Amino acid sequence: MLLSAWAALTVGLAIRAVVDGPPAQCRPTPSAVPVRLDCNRATLAELATLPGIGPGRALAVVLHRVRFGPFRRPEELGTVDGIGPHTAAGLLPFVLAVDEEVAATR
Repeated sequence: MLLSAWAALTVGLAIRAVVDGPPAQCRPTPSAVPVRLDCNRATLAELATLPGIGPGRALAVVLHRVRFGPFRRPEELGTVDGIGPHTAAGLLPFVLAVDEEVAATR
């Protein structure tokens, strides 16, 4: 009788494993899709998500846009108060600069 119970339990667990699929630890995790922000249109909240940029530096980027106009190249982020060349270089994979006037002439 003990052998019958063990066999039934084993079969039940095997069926459950097939139906449920592999355990969560074995399933591949979805990969994040990289997104590049347009530093001329990004909001404060979007800018604050960039590495090395918090709410204060995000505000500085927006104020720089208001004072001096749109960025022509992502490298120009290094001219923003509080963002040095090292931080600006680290942002290059995450940002792009689309000048609306240039884009309108294309």
